Amino acid sequence: MEPEPGGRGETTGPGSAQALHASNRILAAITDLWDHPRSPVSVAIMCRWAAEHGRSRDALLRGSGIEPASLTDVDALVEARQELAVIRNLVASAGRRPGLGVDLGRRYHLTAYGYLGYLLAASATVRETVQRGLHYALLTFAFATMTARVDDGRYVLTLEADDVPADIRHFVLERDMTAVVQIHRGIFPGADDPLVEIRLPLPAPADSAGETAYREYFGVPVLFGSPRAEIVYEGTYLDREPPMANEHAVQLMLAHCERIRAERLHSTGVAAQVRAHLLDLSSLDLTLDDVAARLHYAPRTLRRHLEHEGTTFRELVDEVRRIVADNLLREQSVPRYEIAHRLGYSDWSSVARARRRWQSR
Repeated sequence: MEPEPGGRGETTGPGSAQALHASNRILAAITDLWDHPRSPVSVAIMCRWAAEHGRSRDALLRGSGIEPASLTDVDALVEARQELAVIRNLVASAGRRPGLGVDLGRRYHLTAYGYLGYLLAASATVRETVQRGLHYALLTFAFATMTARVDDGRYVLTLEADDVPADIRHFVLERDMTAVVQIHRGIFPGADDPLVEIRLPLPAPADSAGETAYREYFGVPVLFGSPRAEIVYEGTYLDREPPMANEHAVQLMLAHCERIRAERLHSTGVAAQVRAHLLDLSSLDLTLDDVAARLHYAPRTLRRHLEHEGTTFRELVDEVRRIVADNLLREQSVPRYEIAHRLGYSDWSSVARARRRWQSR
């Protein structure tokens, strides 16, 4: 999200979101929160990487609350914040070196995503894989929010990770971008790569060896210091038909993916209950006591449950406000006073101040 003095509609420069929406056609976007339970496959991938590089699995899992046995349990789920704890341990142990996320992201093959991986491979066109991949983001391990668009005849996927903790944000962007490229290459094994360019809002590595880590994997120009993280493909790529396209398999996999998505949306933890409740409200102008009463908890009990799950009521409200704001601001027809009311603020200036606070985290 671009820094701006007030709301999204207040900027008109060439890099602003208003200009972005005026000049591009949006194909699909992730609308679900990243804070959802997910398969432990991603954690297992990181543990395998650690073992190959002489690092202890136990050290990687320390403080996450994840039991080693769950890494091979097909029914197990881990919370997003547990995976973030593992990522933080991995980044700290590796010394925050440039390209670490690329090294990990290239290991996220189609099979890591289970039913979703097969759905993407069986889809009729790349356009469908993009739309389905973003719709079923809850079945992935992504922390970045993604928006797919057509821009000047090219297919561009933009990734934002502003709400990911700052100390691991660069790793998340690298890993998620690389995982996306790896998925596409898995759908078209051995085919000509239509990738055109990688844009990263990260500083260029201090040495040429660090920069080589990016160029060797992507095989295209990598532009550091860009305004946004973006993957750029040839526009004609969207109409390409995957070699394993199969309508029967698509219908079968869609049923499985829809079931899993519904389960994860409504499944785990008190924080998930609070978040789901907040998302259903017409206004977010309410207190912990209000939500506790509606969910049939004593306020002290609700606060204790949230602390146990590593969050607070204030953090959840801010998180939901941010997601709701991003969604509403994509619809330029929604008046600012309506957005302010939906977020629980009395006026737009309060929204602008809140957005600056979110962006500074």
